[in-house]
Parts: sequence; C-alpha cells; structure tokens
Amino acid sequence: MKKILSVVLCLMIVFASSVVFANQESGTYTAGTYTATVPAMHGPLTVEVEVSDTAILSVKVTSHVETPGVGDVAAEQIPAAIVEQQSLAVDAVSGVTITTEAIKRAVEDCIKQANGDLELLKKPLEKTAAGDIEETADVIVVGGGGAGLVSAITALENGASVILIEKMGFLGGNSIVAGGIYNAPDPSKQDIAEFPGDLDSYVENILAEEPKSELHKELLATIKEEFEEYKKSDRKMFDSPSFFAVQTWNAGDNIGYLDMVKILCDGAYDGMKWVESLGMKYKPEIFLASGSLYPRTHYAVAEQPNGTGYISSFINKLKEFDNYTQMMNTTGVSLIMDGEKVVGVNAVGKDGNKVTLHANKGVVLATGGFGGNVKLRQEYCEGEKWPDLGPHVPTSNMPGVTGDGIFMARDAGAQLVNMEQIQLLHACNPITGATYDIVSADCFVNQEGKRFVREDGRRDEMSKAILAQTGGIMYCVFSADFAPDPATAKALGGMSLQYMLDHNISKYVQADTLEELAEKIGMPPEALVQTVKEFNSYVDGEAKDPLGRVAFSGVKIEKGPFYAYPRSPAVHHTMGGVLIDDKTRALNADGNIVPGLYCAGEITGVLHGGNRVGGNAIVDFVVFGRIAGENAAKGE
Repeated sequence: MKKILSVVLCLMIVFASSVVFANQESGTYTAGTYTATVPAMHGPLTVEVEVSDTAILSVKVTSHVETPGVGDVAAEQIPAAIVEQQSLAVDAVSGVTITTEAIKRAVEDCIKQANGDLELLKKPLEKTAAGDIEETADVIVVGGGGAGLVSAITALENGASVILIEKMGFLGGNSIVAGGIYNAPDPSKQDIAEFPGDLDSYVENILAEEPKSELHKELLATIKEEFEEYKKSDRKMFDSPSFFAVQTWNAGDNIGYLDMVKILCDGAYDGMKWVESLGMKYKPEIFLASGSLYPRTHYAVAEQPNGTGYISSFINKLKEFDNYTQMMNTTGVSLIMDGEKVVGVNAVGKDGNKVTLHANKGVVLATGGFGGNVKLRQEYCEGEKWPDLGPHVPTSNMPGVTGDGIFMARDAGAQLVNMEQIQLLHACNPITGATYDIVSADCFVNQEGKRFVREDGRRDEMSKAILAQTGGIMYCVFSADFAPDPATAKALGGMSLQYMLDHNISKYVQADTLEELAEKIGMPPEALVQTVKEFNSYVDGEAKDPLGRVAFSGVKIEKGPFYAYPRSPAVHHTMGGVLIDDKTRALNADGNIVPGLYCAGEITGVLHGGNRVGGNAIVDFVVFGRIAGENAAKGE
C-alpha cells in the first residue's frame, strides 16, 4: 500500500508541476548552468542553477555551513519550490528565514547571469485558501522537538494513533541545535580511563552532606554502600544513578524535585540504549562536558553533529508507523476542555486556517521553554542573579521556542513552578548565541590573558564570572595538542576548524606562538604565556588549581599552532514550567491531576532547579518523553 501511494504521489507531483509550467509566465533565459555564492547565517552558501531557453530546470545548494538539520531543510525545500513554481516568490521555511533568503539571493544572481527577468520571477503567486481541518487521534502531541518526537514514538509503540503538530517548518526544535551530549553512568566506558582528580575526596564531600529529606538520606546511604563496594573492586571510576541524582539535585541548588530527579537519573542509561537502538551513535570514550560536573558524558559522533543524530533517528522511526500524522507550520493555540479534562487542541495552520484536533486518550505538550521570548524572560527571570535579560542578550534557542505550551497548560488549570529560574550558557557566540561553532572549551582566559574561573564548574557560575570580565567576554584557548589537524578537527556543528579559519567564522584566530596569538587578540603576551604555563602544571597534577578546578581533560597547551576564539553567555534554558507527577501528568495548584494532559521536556519545571547540568537536557526529553508517550497512549 505504501509503495502504491508513493507512485500515486509521484504522478500527482509531475502533474502539478506540468500545471505550474503551463500557467506560469516562464520568461526567457540564456541556457546554461550558473553558480553564485552569498553570505548566509553562518557562512558562505553556494547555489547552482540550470536553465533552458524558457524554464528553470534545476536549483541545487551545492555547499553551505548552516545549522545541520535546519539549514538542510531550506536547502532541500526552497530549490524544489522554485523549480516547481518557476518563481522566486516562494514561501520561506518557517524558522529558517535567513537561510531561505540567502538561497533566493543566490538564485537571483544566477538568473541575472542567465539574463532572466527578475521582476517576472518575483511576481506574487496566486494561492488557494487553505480550508479548516478537523481530525481525531488517540494522542495529540504539540511540539516536534526531542520530547515531542520521543513521546510520539512511544505512544505509537504502545498501540495509539498519533497526530503531531509543529509550528516551525522543520522538526527538532532546540534539540537539533543541542550539543548532542548525554549524561549516563556507564561503567563499560568509564572504566577505560581514570577519574581526573581526587575521587575519594570528591565522593566524601557529597557523603558528608546533611540530609534535607528522607529520600536524600536514602540516596546518600545507597551511595555510601556503592562506593564501599567500588573500592573493593578493580574498577577505575565510580558512578551510579544515585550518585548522579544527588549531584544533579545539588547543582540545581536543591530547588528541583528530588523524586523526579531520581527518575531522570535512574532512566538515563536505558534511555540512551533506546536511542542507540534507533540509530543514534556515540563516541567510544566518556568525557567531562563543560558544566556536566562529572565524567559521564557521551558525545555524538562527528557524523551526527549537534542533535541531528537524535532527530534523524526519531524521524526515521516515525516513518515505520501507518497510524502517525504530522502537521508542520501548525501552531497550538489552546487546549479543548470537557469540564476539567483536556480532550484536544485548537491550532492554526500556516495560512490562518482553523485546525481542530480531538484526542481520545490524551494530549502531550512538548513545546519547550521560553528562552527566546524576551518579554517573558524579563518578566519572570530578571532579578538579583540576572539583572538584565533584555533583547541585547543573545539566545542559543531556536526562534520557535517562545513558551506557547506553558501558558496553554496554565489556562487549562496546570500549576507553573520555578518560573524565575533561567540558565545562561557560558560558551556561546557573542553575536548569535550559537554553540555550533565550539571546537574546544577547556581553558578560559579574559582580555588580560588570565584565567578567572574554573572551567569544570556550574554553568551559571561560569556565566556570571564571564560577564564580570572586560567586555563581558572570554577567549577559549587551545593548541595542536587538542587539534593536530585543523582540517579534521570538527566543531559541534560539523564544520572543520580550517574551514572556520579560512572563512573568518566566529572570529577564530590562529598563530604559531602564544605571543603572536596574544597580540592578534589584543592581550598582554607575557600574561598569556604565564597563564598557559600554570594551566599545564594543573593538567599534569604538579600543582593545585587556585580557582578550584577538580577535573582536567588531560590535554595541555604546548604545541603550535595555537588557537583562540571569543565566547560570552547567552540565554540557553528555562528551568521553570508545568508541575508534573511521575507519569508526566500535569498537576494543578492543589496537586490534583489535570485529566488528559501530559507534559515532557523543557516545558516542565520540576527537574533542574536553579542550574541545569550540562548534558542533562537530552536525558530529560528522552526519559520523560518515553514516560509521557506511554501513559498518554494508555490514558493513565
């Protein structure tokens, strides 16, 4: 049936294309193949256009460095639309406007070279008004990021029919631009290397805590037993879900709900194996990611940059289900209520048409946080800790992350908690807030050439320290010891270090000596040389870091060439949101369930407290997305 449907669709597309060619004023061209390169959001973008005497035959984006999984959508859809409609007046991909416009500018350049009529090609197209839609499924999922996709898959695996709506023109949300890192205790990988510091002291400090609740007391007792057993074994590194849970709870200033944190950490390893079964791949080594506080971080392989490995794996899995429907460019507006029960979603389509979706069993809200909504983050989060979160503060978030679902849930009776808690990520692009361009973030120096904060600390503490430096920026410094070949050393987004140097991306600087590096970025050479010398002694363990850093990567800064690039904090994650229970059911102010409503991912406010641990966001949407999908499918 699927194969027959595919053939029918192909014939429809061919027919539709012939109708467009028949009705569209085609103009004339000088036949040939033309290329043009223009600046896009993150760097140069090249397009190749082939024309005949009377038509645009093909448009191809031959190279670009746009956000993986996001720019790729525009690079596929916009050229196809231009050819099909024989027009440059095609709609932008929602959420990918800058890349869309870059592609169209490059095509314009090619059309000029071909002596085509640009005015004719830019003439607005006639559009047929979209009709209202009304559909029913067992589970309605609002949001096509990581939490929404995981919820949809799990609901489908539990026998439910699912309709998923996404306001943007691409799937993945913030998850697709995440660093791709995943925290989970994993003895098989952790025992390959030893803990980079004084493990006994590290664990004993946690065991010495005064219990703040019965559950905290139980977890500390469990950790003590586990650590005693570990010391009797030949393992090289200690870890456990209980240890992970207490670290996570402490890192959030004990503001999160410890019982929910325990669920997160207990389910982390199984969740990781589940995403691996769908096609996600990790590097063989365990790392200590910046802000993760402990070496339990799994990094995505270079072939799956940022969060693309997760999202592509989820999308491929969803293709296996016949009872799954996906609606893009569709924005949830409100929840449909039957008394106090949530029974569906009111939404709006791309053209303003009304979309009414009825849920037989439940609605899952997975719309993310509100880091991209300046008004809300100022209203809820500005205060003593973060006195200024105005529009000049960049965000690492995607444009669609504006808090819609949080307030849909509130209006349906759900309680919002910890709304004042927000995280700034320290190692962001000072202009765009992006993280795709990070190669190494192991040694931080200020404009004066000095280290000023421990690089293995909490993200909020590092961010506050950076903002206090000259210009509110720092420089990440590394060398050929970390990146022996700049052509193969990759940033989180998959670009090579050499490419970024060649195209002046993110102000990367290269020099043969530390003195030359310092001069290029305007800092005292003698200060940088002394700072690096001291840093290397801490890496070796010859001296104790006065800034308090405990764990080091083991990589020194000795061999040239040397590299540096600027970083500053950007709004990254909102820790407040909907109050949920252990089945991800939304709760009201009295602690009672809002029937039919489930929430997963950054929309919730119970996990991370005052500071989200680096590498826990993906764990969050995997663990709680699975819980939400299963319980929504069962109507429990």
